[in-house]
This record gives sequence, C-alpha cells and structure tokens, in this order.
Amino acid sequence: MEKRIRKQLWRWLCLVQALLLAIPLPGGSRATAQSPEVSFIARRDFAAGRASASVAVGDFNGDGLQDLAVANEGTSPSFNDGGISILLSNGDGTFQAAQNFNAGVSPRSVAVGDFNGDGVLDLAVANGVSNNVSVLLGNGNGTFQAAQNFGAGSFPLFVAVGDFNDDGVPDLAVANFNSNSVSVLLGNGDGTFRAAQNFDAGVRPHSVAVGDFNGDGKPDLALAVGTTISVLLGNGDGTFQAAQNFNAGVRPQSVAVGDFNGDGVLDLAVANLGPQIEAGSVSVLLGNGDGTFQAAQNFSAGFTPTSVAVGDFNGDGVPDLAVANEGTPRDFVDSSVSVLLGNGDGTFQAARDFAADNDPRLVAVGNFNGDGKLDLAVANGDSNNVSVLLGNGDGTLQAARNFAAGRYADSVAVGDFNGDGVLDLAVANGVSNNVSVLLGNCDGTFRTAVNFGAGGFPSFVAVGDFNGDGALDLAVANANSDNVSVLLGNGDGSFQPPLNFMVGIQPFSVAVGDFNGDGIQDLAVANVLSNNVSVLLGNGNGTFQAAVNFDTGVHPQSVAAGDFNGDGVPDLAVANEGTSPSYNDGSVSVLLGKGDGTFQAAQNFDAGVRPRSVAVGDFNDDGVPDLAAANFLSNHVSVLLGNGDGTFQAAVNFDTGVHPQSVAAGDFNGDGVPDLAVTIGGGVSVLLGNGDGTFQAVQNFSAASLSLSLVVGDFNGDGKPDLAMGLFGVSGVSVLINNTPSSHPQRLRPLANVARPSI
Repeated sequence: MEKRIRKQLWRWLCLVQALLLAIPLPGGSRATAQSPEVSFIARRDFAAGRASASVAVGDFNGDGLQDLAVANEGTSPSFNDGGISILLSNGDGTFQAAQNFNAGVSPRSVAVGDFNGDGVLDLAVANGVSNNVSVLLGNGNGTFQAAQNFGAGSFPLFVAVGDFNDDGVPDLAVANFNSNSVSVLLGNGDGTFRAAQNFDAGVRPHSVAVGDFNGDGKPDLALAVGTTISVLLGNGDGTFQAAQNFNAGVRPQSVAVGDFNGDGVLDLAVANLGPQIEAGSVSVLLGNGDGTFQAAQNFSAGFTPTSVAVGDFNGDGVPDLAVANEGTPRDFVDSSVSVLLGNGDGTFQAARDFAADNDPRLVAVGNFNGDGKLDLAVANGDSNNVSVLLGNGDGTLQAARNFAAGRYADSVAVGDFNGDGVLDLAVANGVSNNVSVLLGNCDGTFRTAVNFGAGGFPSFVAVGDFNGDGALDLAVANANSDNVSVLLGNGDGSFQPPLNFMVGIQPFSVAVGDFNGDGIQDLAVANVLSNNVSVLLGNGNGTFQAAVNFDTGVHPQSVAAGDFNGDGVPDLAVANEGTSPSYNDGSVSVLLGKGDGTFQAAQNFDAGVRPRSVAVGDFNDDGVPDLAAANFLSNHVSVLLGNGDGTFQAAVNFDTGVHPQSVAAGDFNGDGVPDLAVTIGGGVSVLLGNGDGTFQAVQNFSAASLSLSLVVGDFNGDGKPDLAMGLFGVSGVSVLINNTPSSHPQRLRPLANVARPSI
C-alpha cells in the first residue's frame, strides 16, 4: 500500500512539473501572439590563429560538448602562418587554449563531417592560396591526423559538405573565387576523395550552401557570386545542371538555407557586403519548390555584412538570422553581429546589433554553455580570435548531460525498476560484463549507475516480470558465453545475482512474450552464428525450460514479437544481416506462433542491405502490424506493410542517415500517427509518419556516435516520448528529450552524450 501511494504521489509531482513548464511565464517566454525578444550575454573572446576567417562547430573529443574549429588565413604575403585552431569546450561557454594543426596555404573556410565513417568528426578546409582542400581526420580526442590535400579550383574560398551521389558517403563542394566555378569532390568513404569535377558557377563565387531546392530528394547547390545567387540543381549522381541566376543585393558574400515562411520549401538568405562604407543588407529569396526563387526582399543589417547563419534565437519555432558585419574598413569600429528575428512569413524584424571584435568574417550557431539556448561564435580576422555570444532566450534546446554506465554500452532498455512511477534505464555493457541501472529523477536526468553482473559480453537487455512478483526483472543476451542471464528485480532498483540459461551461438538480441499462452513470460533469443532463434519457456518463478531452436535467415541480429496473422498468438520477426561481404542475402524472417511455444518454419521477406534491427508498428492505420527494418549498408529503413495473414508487402525504403543500426517506433510529434527513430553513425534520424505507411523526409539529430540500441520512453514526465541510446564502445547512454511544443512542428533537444566510441 505504501509503495502504491508513493508511486502515485510521484506521478502527480511529475504531472505538475510538466504542467508548470507548459504555462507561459509573465512576459511570454513561450510562443505567443508576439514573438519573444532575443538577447545575448556580453561576449567573451578566445585567441585563435592569425587572421581568423571561418569557424565551425562540432564535438571533436566526444565529451558531448560543442567545440570550435577555426580556419586562420595567415598573414600576407606568404600566408605560411595560417592553419586550423581547435578550441575544446569547458561546457560553461568558455574554451580551452587553442591547439593548432597545419592545413594548406591560407585556409579560408572549414567544414565538419565524418569522412571515413568511423563515427569521429573530421575537418575539410578550403585553402585559398594553395588551390586545394585539406582533409584532417579526427582521432576522437580533439586532435587530428596530418592533412591530406585534394585539388580544387583556383583560390577556393568556401567548402560545404553533402552527399551528392546518394551513396551515403559525405562529399565536398568548394566555391573557387578565381576560376568562377564550384568543385565537387566525391568521397570514397575512407577519408579520401576523387578528383574534383568543376561546374561553372558565375563570377567570383564567395560561398556555397547545400539544400534540396526543387523537392526531388537530391542535394542542390546555391552560391553567392558576383552580383547574384547561382543555383545548380543536382542530378543525384554527383553532377549538376547549368547554373540559374537570381538577383540578390549588392556584392553577395554568403548564403544560408532555411524555411523562412513555413511552407515546407527551402528559401535562401544572403549577406550582401553593400557599397563601400555603407550599410549592407540581407536578401531573402523565397523558394517556389521547383528550384526557382521569388524576387529578393532586402532587410537592413550592419556595416559590410560578410556571413549569415540560421537559428531560432528566441524559441518561437520560427527561423531567425544572424549576420556577421565586418564594419567600416580600416578601423572596424562598428563591427557587430546583427540578429533579425523571423516573423514566420518570410519577413524579418529590424536588426538588433551586438558587439563583436574587429573584422568579423563568419558567424556559426551552437549551444556552448549547455543551457539550451542558441549561442553565436564569430571568427574575427583582424583580432585573431573568436567571439562567443551566449544566448539569453528561452531556447528550444536542453543542455547536454552525461550519464556514465559500463564499458561498451551496447544496449539500453526502459522500465520502472524501483516502483516510483518514473522510468529508469538498464544498460548492457559488453566489455565490463555487467548491466548498469540508472534510476530516473523525473526531469529527464538519471542517478549514478549501479552495476550488476551478467555473462560474457552482454549485447542486449530486455525487461519483463519473470517470477510474477510485480517487480521488473532483466534478461540479458551474452554474446561470448552463449547464454541468457536473468536478473530478478527486488523492486527497489536493485537486482539479484544472475541465473544463466544456455541458448544458441553468439546471442545478440532477446525479446519477451507469452508464446505458449500460459500467462507466464517467455524469451526469444536471436543467435547470430547458429542462424536460429532460441525460445525459452518460463516456469513462472524466474527460471526457464531448456531452449528450443527455430531456424531463421543468415546471421540474425534482432528479434521482435507481434501478432502478424491476427490469431491472438505472438509471432516473431527477425532481422537477418546476411553474409559478408555483399550481405545480399539479408532479410526479415517471420515465424508464426502455434500457441504452444513452437513456431512454423520461417518465411523470409527482402529488406535492404544488411538489416540490423526490426521494429513493429501499425504504420498505415489498418489495425494490422507492420515491420520496419534498419539497413546498415543501404542507409535506409525498409517498411513492410502487413497483409494480416502473416505475410507482408514488398518493402518500401525511406532514406536515413549513414549506417542505420537500430529502429524504434513512437508518436514523436503527437499527431496520433506512428513515427520512426533510427540510430545512425553520429546521431539519430527521425522519420515522421504520414499515417498511410509512408514517411516524411528524415530529420537528423547529432549524437556521440554509433549506437546498437534505441528505446522510447517518457523520461521527464511531460507526456512526450523521448529516446535513449546505448552507445557502442562508450561507457554511457545518450538521452534525447522530446521538446515538441503543442503548437509547433516536432523539435527534439540535443542528445546528452557521454563519450565518443572507439570502434
């Protein structure tokens, strides 16, 4: 009785907290008829190299904090003192002393991407004088390998990253000032790039941005050139159509992409340098959705704008603009950053100016002090430093928090293990041969992990009540000891020593269900090397009968339970990755249950290349369970709609990010339609469902790196599903808190990352 009362009280406290967070504060910190104001804390300057020209944001040492990479042009005439400065974040808006790395001659721009697919961020640098692009592969600790150089055009000024030939590997686009072209360097996936292909851009391109401007799913390019904006529509194979030109303001310098009028079509924002010693402007060109743009609308900024970036600085769900203004030549006394708040219809409010240091060249957006509010970083050429302006708005982002677990946190599961009404986490730690339990605090944070022993290299953890005492227990698949450990819960968040039960060879996943209809929970275990599923029927006291094995496809990785033929008996779906190196025999196996704990022979259905995970949901609202499979090598999710008789329609594929590992279903935007979340290399992809079995274009959110497991739960008691990921090779868990306003499209807060894995 006392436990039930305490549990109910805690639920009420969580509900009250969620309601209080939803109530607009005096002055309206949440979206109202009038947009909230925006302000920034007084800037702080951090030394970089000589003539800082560009700054980019990334987590370079895997601590979950946003760091800075600065391209330093160097000094004339040799420019030999240029290079790349890395400023690692302290997490409070300050940065450590710069570490410097060599690039080419006169670095003018730096961009971030994972170019060799190891889950660690790398750098691409456009070098003006040496006419090439330097690629510095990251080591994962904030340092970088020696630069590899790849030829570009003449005097490259700017580099951007995109996947231009749809192979799931990042490519580079480089704006070449002297050769009036854009160079496209297709990535090989190992950190090297093919020879540049050059496409005419226009006179003296300064900047390049990537976006899908005609809605065909293929990345296009927009360049600030001469007196116009050049748009080159992509063909999807790494080549581009002839440039179309659209007028902007006087001397456009920089171009950025965003949906400024909320019509779902990408628009352009252009920083225009303007006439000498006069205020410049920002041009906004609204997209028509076919690759063309409406006539530019111009909005005043500061003196000589050189760079523009997009972010929601006042948390109203509408994109705003930040503009770096170089100031009056010679003395730069009016150097500043202008912020123009968006009205949501493609127009912007009058600029508010915030002081920067001398000669701001480029502005970047990030959350540098972990308070959930967007901040600005500005590269200042004349003062050889970076200015950081911390945001004072109400923000749509939550500070990153670190939750340590054991070594190689490969899998995570959700349950209320201490009966307080708040969801907790259980993490299977491969190298440390244990399970970490992190009890939830109701606000999306978790207490220090407590570890409980398991078997050899735990690879997956699932939750159930195996002895019928009302307290949740754990089942852990141990890949190296070929068994399943069952840890019976005590109801207070602690667990008894493991009971071990033998299964097949290299068990990698476990699912819970009542497979023989006796009201007792049973286990199904996918065994990678024995190509089968072991079914262990429960005895009701926390012990299990000897495993019975049922054949699947080749190398089963994941198993899920559902009733696929509507007979009231649980069936199994298994993702089989197939055989190396091609993995062309990958599939999803469906084993229909007979109701007595045995299963019919597997039926195999094609998915993508190397399926690693399978999830169950009703994606077309017909009352019949469907399947979603994450395909590691084809970089998409296959959706197989159920026919209601245990068979499935041909897979329809939806793009994700690179190397999807784990897939889970949930209603993330609160529209009553199931969506999908997929872990990818370096983050998580969210695909919002349309309710007919199709899904919208992917939205990607960054994380530490590769995750083998993804679960859905409401960790802060606000009624919205959040995500938790066990990070491969890392001692911890990433938590992604759902920040969807009731009156705005889906938003997610940044992941709380622990450390970057070393794979």
